[in-house]
Amino acid sequence: MVKKIIISLLFFYVLALFQTSFLVHFSALNLILILIFFLNLFEKSEENFGLISALIGGFFLDVFSERTIGFHVLILFLLSLSIKLILRRYIRF
Repeated sequence: MVKKIIISLLFFYVLALFQTSFLVHFSALNLILILIFFLNLFEKSEENFGLISALIGGFFLDVFSERTIGFHVLILFLLSLSIKLILRRYIRF
């Protein structure tokens, strides 16, 4: 689990850096949001790596953006939490 977190730290750092430096003109394209959505959608419902990756991705988006610290962390965490709750409630494995 620690190895997955370290790899995701590096991956989200590179992805946030790429998004804020090269994809500035495509403001509707948020690669980290899309990745968090798919990580939580295809993850098993009892695992929590999607929530951890939402916190990591939101942190890096907050660091590289001009908004207040905690905005992207809150949005991505609530997104991943709502996906987890919807999948647990309506789709039973």
